[in-house]
Amino acid sequence: MKRRLPGDKLIWRALRPILRVPFIKRYNLYGIGMEKLPRPPFILIGNHAYFIDAVLIEALTSFPIVWAVAAGNFDNPFSGPILRAAGAIQKRKGVPDIPAMRKMIEVVSNGGVLGLMPEGSVTWDGEFGEVPPGTDRFLERLDVPVVAARMSGAYLTKPRWADHHRWGRIEVEFKSFAGKEALDFLSEASDWRWQEEKKVMFKGRNKAEGIEKIIWFCEKCGEFQTVKASGDSAICDKCGTSLTVDDYGLVSGRTVPEIIGIQREILAEHIALNGGIEVGEGTVTEMEIGSGAKTSYAGRVSMNSRELRIGERSYLLPKIRGLSNFLKRITEFNYEHSIVRLMTGSSSLLLFWAHRYFSHPHGS
Repeated sequence: MKRRLPGDKLIWRALRPILRVPFIKRYNLYGIGMEKLPRPPFILIGNHAYFIDAVLIEALTSFPIVWAVAAGNFDNPFSGPILRAAGAIQKRKGVPDIPAMRKMIEVVSNGGVLGLMPEGSVTWDGEFGEVPPGTDRFLERLDVPVVAARMSGAYLTKPRWADHHRWGRIEVEFKSFAGKEALDFLSEASDWRWQEEKKVMFKGRNKAEGIEKIIWFCEKCGEFQTVKASGDSAICDKCGTSLTVDDYGLVSGRTVPEIIGIQREILAEHIALNGGIEVGEGTVTEMEIGSGAKTSYAGRVSMNSRELRIGERSYLLPKIRGLSNFLKRITEFNYEHSIVRLMTGSSSLLLFWAHRYFSHPHGS
C-alpha cells in the first residue's frame, strides 16, 4: 500500500477537488513552470503577498503541502481549526522555535513538501520583505530541492491595508533550485515592477478605504491621523488635501512603497520633535509561555526611546524581542516569559516603524 505524504489529510482530499477550479477562475490565477516541479520531498517557499496565498499556491500544485504558520493564526476561531485539521506547523514569530524546526525537518524526512513564507508577515507595500537570519542555512541543511513560488498580482488584488478586494490577475512562477538561491529568485518579487510591465487593471469598489493604515500623517499639513477614506478617495479633515486610488493600484499616481517611504520620514520628524508617538487606546493580551495563562488589560498606547506604554503597564524596549505587525491592527512581541499581543485602533505598521526608529539611531 502506497504511503501517504505528510499533509495528505482528509480536509485536503475533500476540499481541494471542490475548491481548486473556483479559486483559479475567481482570482484569474495562472501558474508558470508547474510542469518542472520536482517530486517530493522538497521545500516550497513563497513571497507573502496575500493572506490566502498559500491556498492559491495549493490550487496550482498537485502535492499536499505542510505549511509552517505563525502561532497567532491558530488562535483565530475560523482559521485555527482549519490549520489544525490540515496538519499545519505552529511557529512563533521573531524568535527561535526549536519544536517547530523539528517538525519541519520531520516533514521533509518523511518525504513530504514543507511550505514556508520566509518573510513571516504579509507585505504591506507589495515588495518582498526581510527574511530572518539563518533562513538560507536552514534551506541548505535539509539537502532537498527548494521550489520558489513567486507570486505577482496578489498584493494588488487585496493590499494588506485595504478593506476591500479588487479583481485583476494573479500569476505564480515556480522555479526549482538546489538551495538558498531560491531566496534570490523570490527576493525579486514586486507587484509594482510586475505591474509596470503588465499594466493589469484591478477593478473594485471603495479602493481607498483602509488607507489610513499606511497614511498616518497628512503630507501637506503634517497632522496626525486626519486622513479619512471614503470610496476610492481619501481627504485630510484638517487641510482638505485629497488623494485617489486608481485601477492600477497607484495612490494619486504613486506606488505604495513611495507613500510609505514619505510616511516614515514624517514619522521620524514627529518623533524627533515630540520625543515619541501616541496612538490612542489599545487592548493587550499577555500569554505566559509554558503555562498558557492569560491576562488582559487596556489603556492609552505610546512609545518613546525607553518604553512601550499601555496604560500603567510599561514594556522596556531593550527587552522586547521579535516585534512584528500581526494582521492590520495587532502588534505582537515576546517580553521576558510572555507573548504580548496589542490591538490598537491605529495601524500595526505604525508601531513597527516607531519601534524600528528607536532601535536604530537613524530610524532606518
